[in-house]
Amino acid sequence: MAGVRNVTWAGINFSNISSPSDLSLTNLTKALDAIKRMDFTITCDVNVKTENPTNRMARLIGYDYELFLDNKTNPIATGSSRDKEYIIPANSTMDIPIPVKMDLVSVVKNKEVGSIIKCIKDIQGKGNGTSSDVTVKFTPYLSMGRAPVRLSPLTLTKTFQSSEKMSKKERKDLEKSSDSVKSKR
Repeated sequence: MAGVRNVTWAGINFSNISSPSDLSLTNLTKALDAIKRMDFTITCDVNVKTENPTNRMARLIGYDYELFLDNKTNPIATGSSRDKEYIIPANSTMDIPIPVKMDLVSVVKNKEVGSIIKCIKDIQGKGNGTSSDVTVKFTPYLSMGRAPVRLSPLTLTKTFQSSEKMSKKERKDLEKSSDSVKSKR
């Protein structure tokens, strides 16, 4: 796994947002509109480094995936794609972005909100010095001649660790969001 990028919700890219005070008025408006529509879908791209060690080009014609955080047994997102084809040249590597969607309502029900906030901060390099593991079980489908071939599932794990310490304000914001989730249980 090469990394996780473009974590978004309601059209808001969280790459440069580490606390609620970082949200602009435009972002707050987008968030309120999404809440009104009951849209709680978070999207991100999980980049998978793909290697073709053969002397022939390879065609990835689809995949299935399950996304896990911190070695949990239940996935926080699942999906598949047969929409896009990737040509991997002979004897080369390339990153393939896997668009992942997760429903925040399911995340809250499974008590994963704290893990997701912590993971986003670790990906941004703004965490508290602990690490977050993102694991993808990835099942590729290749084209061999005219027939699609389902390969065995691959387990890909990437550990994100931030060496920065959280500011007092960030720690309070995280505690408030965690307390809010706990009080709703």
